[in-house]
Amino acid sequence: MRIAEFLYVNGYISYPRTDNTVYPETLDTKGIIESFLNTEFKEYAQKLLSGKLQPTRGKKETTDHPPIHPATPAKRSQLKEDEWKLYELVVRRFFATFAGETLWETMAVTVDISGEDFGANGARLMEPGWRWYYSYNLPEDRILPKLAEGQSLTVKEVNLVEKETQPPSRYGQGHLIKIMEDLGLGTKSTRHEIISKLYSRAYVHGNPIQPTKTAFAVVEALEKYASTITKPDMTSKLEKDMDEISEGKITEDFVVKESRDMLGEVFKDMTKNKDLISEALRNGLYEDRVIGTCQKCSSDLIIRKSKKGSRFIGCSGYPNCDFTLPLPKIGQIVVTEKLCNDHGLFHIKIVNKGKRSWEIGCPHCNFNEWQKKVEEEKKNGLVKEPKIEVKEVKSSKTKRNSSKKALKSSQSESEKPISIV
Repeated sequence: MRIAEFLYVNGYISYPRTDNTVYPETLDTKGIIESFLNTEFKEYAQKLLSGKLQPTRGKKETTDHPPIHPATPAKRSQLKEDEWKLYELVVRRFFATFAGETLWETMAVTVDISGEDFGANGARLMEPGWRWYYSYNLPEDRILPKLAEGQSLTVKEVNLVEKETQPPSRYGQGHLIKIMEDLGLGTKSTRHEIISKLYSRAYVHGNPIQPTKTAFAVVEALEKYASTITKPDMTSKLEKDMDEISEGKITEDFVVKESRDMLGEVFKDMTKNKDLISEALRNGLYEDRVIGTCQKCSSDLIIRKSKKGSRFIGCSGYPNCDFTLPLPKIGQIVVTEKLCNDHGLFHIKIVNKGKRSWEIGCPHCNFNEWQKKVEEEKKNGLVKEPKIEVKEVKSSKTKRNSSKKALKSSQSESEKPISIV
């Protein structure tokens, strides 16, 4: 959305925060297409202009802004790589809404081999239609030979593949946005912000998205003590009410009262069970900090912070156990599900916004490698021992009103030998 807003502010695309999917009659769509006749999209524009321009109609029509469309032709040299990619996506999507349907020829074959049915499916692209303009993730042809019902075939080779059932794949961000749209959660302009908050609050990490233990704790606690808030029905209903307000079907006062009544019941449940919810969340937050088991005392090794704010892995058995491991100073620490075979610790990675995540792996192995590297550098003379040189000695007198204790402390400090720790 940040890039989309940049393109909008600089006049390359229309207002991006809109849910409208129907072009208004006042929008000069033909003029927009004609403006691309002298650009690298010339071939696409010419083909569209050679026929009748009839855009598809989306499911949602509003009067605030038209659907997202290119506003001004741009050159690659005018934009950064990521800006151009989004701009090109908008242009191609706009062109595709005026194109015809994609036509596939499909074939489904069932073959009987010794009384067992085996199936095969084939497909061949006959007419690319809108996919010629919007050529992202274009499926490949799956060509089968010409076959006739009742035809006898010769089995040339048999490959036996043993597999186990696999769990459903995790949602990617794009798939999650589609699910949110189907459930009526958020709008086109807010769904990405909702997902961003899940990342920034450490409820999820990675892509495909993986929930943290804190996320599980939140959902489980709310499902148990305030189940209404975990279901999409309430949010979806309020989103629908907002649309009906803009269409003049219901009043704002009605929706405000309705939402207060719904949320009032939710807050009653949460207030009544606040202590139980708090305990469940504390447990979830703690679990997200656990790296593994301390090899010295068998207590939990957890992510901790010093009084100065630096992060480290420490033993929950402190002060009886002082085992520690260092951690990077910056970035969000994510405890993964991968376990180190040597130390029994979960691997960790560091996530910095806008940058590629840094896979640290096992923190103990990482620390051992660092120590080994330092020792090798010392042997090779790459690390110099610190040299201490006394440049100046100043004497000072204690004020008359100072206590004897302060004087004694000052004297004892000056007598301590210099040492390297």
